[in-house]
Amino acid sequence: MARRLRCSYCGAEFEVPETVSIAVCPYCGATVWAATGEEFKEHYVFKLTVTTRRAFEAVREIAQRQFAAPDDIGDAMSPKDFYLHFIPLHLFHIKVRAECPDNPEAGLEDYFATALATRSPPEGFPDGYRFPVRGREFFKPSVLEKGRYHQPDVEPKELLDKLAGPARAKALREALNSCQEPRLVDESKWVGIVHHPVWEVKYAYAGREYRALVDGTDASVVYLEYPIGAKERGLLLGLGLGGLAAATLIGAGLGAA
Repeated sequence: MARRLRCSYCGAEFEVPETVSIAVCPYCGATVWAATGEEFKEHYVFKLTVTTRRAFEAVREIAQRQFAAPDDIGDAMSPKDFYLHFIPLHLFHIKVRAECPDNPEAGLEDYFATALATRSPPEGFPDGYRFPVRGREFFKPSVLEKGRYHQPDVEPKELLDKLAGPARAKALREALNSCQEPRLVDESKWVGIVHHPVWEVKYAYAGREYRALVDGTDASVVYLEYPIGAKERGLLLGLGLGGLAAATLIGAGLGAA
């Protein structure tokens, strides 16, 4: 089920799932509270620093190093299309301290963390990818012209306990060096939404098309499809692996610093 919202920033109407509490206007890029349509101020974006040329070169570099890829793939592949996704993340301030009678910060964990805020990222995007937390800047509507903004559909409360749990455990371990029964104080909180740029790159080789996903901030290839060479395919068939999918995932972990 979906409901219609009117953006308080530009006045446009658009639909979002009923389960969404924060939505991104597809016309101006403003972030709004779904219940009221009022603008949400804590909306950030990571700066796009990777050009389409650099994204394709990153794909070429990785494809050439893949097991069973054709020997000539680096020379024979050619770019077909580029599409820019802005993936929503929840930004959290993780702040946990374990207090002892003579030391109020016997154990302290204080950092920012990000986690994926959508259940429908681009196809092939790896679970648990390590996103950055530094380098964000306030969102400007003009950025919307560069690509597609995905709607957040994961509530912050679904992620906060998962992210803060390791910080609680570490703070308690540290405090046990100072006292036997430390008091845990968890001030962790959700900060806002930050969108992360990801290039979808389509390239051609030997008359067929393949896809890759490239991080728009540092050119990391996070997903890659590639063909299997004829000689290597014969080897794989001999090993009973003829159905091996031509895809690989790169990168994992939750961002924290």
